[in-house]
Amino acid sequence: MDDLSSHEADLDFTRHAPAEVAAPRKWPASAAEVEIGGGAADADGYHVTITRREPKPRAPAGRRIVLIIEDDENVRMALEHYLGADGYATRTAGTRREIQAALQTAPLPDLIFLDVDMPDADGFDLLEKFTNSKVVGNVPVVMLTARCSRKDITRGLSLGAAGYITKPAKMTVISDALRALVG
Repeated sequence: MDDLSSHEADLDFTRHAPAEVAAPRKWPASAAEVEIGGGAADADGYHVTITRREPKPRAPAGRRIVLIIEDDENVRMALEHYLGADGYATRTAGTRREIQAALQTAPLPDLIFLDVDMPDADGFDLLEKFTNSKVVGNVPVVMLTARCSRKDITRGLSLGAAGYITKPAKMTVISDALRALVG
């Protein structure tokens, strides 16, 4: 966590600006057919979900907010589209600076999908930082990554991830994990 510690000021989660929620984008295929990302796993990937919390009751006047931390723009766009079609509001971040801005925007997300391999951040280090944070520590984090070794999955879960989904993954699997954790 030495790299993350040196950037602690970059990841100050205490300020909250008003939320700007992206509108869903047009995407051609149905959610059941789309696979997100690529990876070394088989066609359906590995899907490990551990629910450590009961889903929060859905607020009648608002949509659940999902923060997608992913450096691949195509994956971000696909997730935004399909999660938006499922009724979720989305925010995205692909860099350390964007992550900071997204977590300083009120309200906090109800769930975070987190990639591991990003140009200026390591998802496992971020997960540890989130888990130990007084501000975002109660937000469930689901790893969504091409890292599919047993060692990586064990590491993610032991650091506090509420679930671990490997790419490629079907949107239905992602939606099911989201519903299981936040309703």
